[in-house]
Amino acid sequence: MLVIKDKVKFTRGIIIIITGFALFIGVLYFCASTVISLFSKEGEEILMNDIIENNNVTEQTEQISENISNYSIDEWNLKLVNKTYSVDKTYIPELEEISDEKMFDKRAISYLKNMLEDIRKENITNIWVQSAYRSYEKQEELFENKVNYYIEQGKNQEEAESLAQTIVQRPEMSEHNLGLAVDFNTVTNEFEKTKAFEWLQENAQNYGFILRYPKDKQDITGITYESWHWRYVGIEHAKIIKQKGYCLEEYIKYLQEAQEV
Repeated sequence: MLVIKDKVKFTRGIIIIITGFALFIGVLYFCASTVISLFSKEGEEILMNDIIENNNVTEQTEQISENISNYSIDEWNLKLVNKTYSVDKTYIPELEEISDEKMFDKRAISYLKNMLEDIRKENITNIWVQSAYRSYEKQEELFENKVNYYIEQGKNQEEAESLAQTIVQRPEMSEHNLGLAVDFNTVTNEFEKTKAFEWLQENAQNYGFILRYPKDKQDITGITYESWHWRYVGIEHAKIIKQKGYCLEEYIKYLQEAQEV
């Protein structure tokens, strides 16, 4: 049997223990409430940000849907040139010099120059224009050189032409004849390893340019991946193409279907 000699001291001890325990519970409750509150606020902020972002995307999509009915696939900057759609051999756009006698369509050259100027402001100086506008004769020369290369590799004429066309377009089937295409640097896919390519991937659409022959669209474009080949289509079109992940062939089809509704 427990014998309490000093009931006063015992009572004080019990009170101290109870008080301490109560304080401990109070502190624990305060800490827990604070953490829950912080997480709740963070969760609310994340949720609100998601809602705002989704609303922005919805607004952009609605804006695009409203605008595309005003676009025409016959616009000069949207002209499709590939194995199916050709440019007349007599077509010569009004040209202006970029540099070193390399020429570009006069209506679009300011966008190209601004893009190159801004990329260099980012201390990315390892970018230059290797090729831009080409005449029919120049394109014919390049195509025949590539055909002869494959013939020397043992291919017959038909095989050589077919292989050549995956790399160099036939005359009348090249965007370079339009004066709206530009090839950068050494015209190899080493270009995709450069900071210049990374910058273009993020910003080119703001100047009206698209990567014309993407890696994942080769079955549609009929052209092997060319990280160096960029095409002017206009800022609004370029932004939609970038947003939707289209190549130019898909975008033209998208416009046609939208205008038929």
